[in-house]
Amino acid sequence: MEPRLNHARGLLNNFEIRLMLRDLASKQDVSLHQLLDGFDLPDDLLQQPGLRLTLDQEMRLYTRAATHNRDPMLGFKVGSQLSAANYGILGYAVLGAETVDDALTLMTEFAPLISWASHNQLTTDTFAGKRCRCLTLHPAANDPQAAVLEIDSTLASLQRLFNDLAGERLPFSAIQLTHPGTGVDWDWLNDWFACPIYFGAKRNALLISLDTAATLLPHPQPEYSALFRELCRESMNELVKGQGMLDNLRNMIRESEGKPPSLEWAAAQFNISARSLRRNLVATGYTYQALLDEEQFALAQHYLLSTQLTVEAIAGTLGYSSARSFRTAFQRWTGCTPSEFRLAEQSR
Repeated sequence: MEPRLNHARGLLNNFEIRLMLRDLASKQDVSLHQLLDGFDLPDDLLQQPGLRLTLDQEMRLYTRAATHNRDPMLGFKVGSQLSAANYGILGYAVLGAETVDDALTLMTEFAPLISWASHNQLTTDTFAGKRCRCLTLHPAANDPQAAVLEIDSTLASLQRLFNDLAGERLPFSAIQLTHPGTGVDWDWLNDWFACPIYFGAKRNALLISLDTAATLLPHPQPEYSALFRELCRESMNELVKGQGMLDNLRNMIRESEGKPPSLEWAAAQFNISARSLRRNLVATGYTYQALLDEEQFALAQHYLLSTQLTVEAIAGTLGYSSARSFRTAFQRWTGCTPSEFRLAEQSR
């Protein structure tokens, strides 16, 4: 049985991923079998909104969706459909904010409740000669194409969220994106954001003028906001504890140089039993094998995209017994072979 997450996780990406998969299946002629192959998930996943995904499943599905996606507007269009309710308890805390800046502060402080490995930075900056609040976004996804989907979706969902909060379109000063924006629908983007959009920028960021940030929202509920803020803090504390353990485990795996440590050896480094480590991992939405797979996949992408090593050489470097076993694992992660992945990325 797949481990289940607590209520603080899996709310945004769960619905977001379903929208992406539905688009790929209905508009891009990608079969659900292709998208779900190797995930041990039911074929009627899209009809089971109550089914929770593990963190590993979420990130792998995000990568799988990005691998098959051919619509440069997919992230934007999905994000435009996400409302405050899709942000879970953080959404309810934001709904009670008194000003736009209060809402931005909440979105920054509790960003990991939206996407477990992402983080935001809120600063004051100058744009076009005016002082602005700048929300800089750092994606959770390691895969470059998955990161594009994530950032595009997040920015579109923030426009929807702030429109809902203000009761009308909230004007942004500018949107900055690091990816080139190849093939985007400028009419759609201009209609949705109604502000300058800069692709190929040095950061992924949302800029809002100080005047707009000081705007009083029409329906502040400070008492409810305080309650949900406390729930956000409790959830964050649990995430931080789990994240510290995950970071240490990732470092151990990376330092193993293609010879991943056993669960028992890793548990001994924390002075706990293998059973306790397994239980702690389940609480964060992971299994030990899923963590190993995530790190192996990140390394595999690096070698495929940044070197000229053959698939056989990469398999040996990553500790696989044969190129065939590496191909099988890679196809389980992405739905395509290493060679197909490399060719597709080189042709983008």
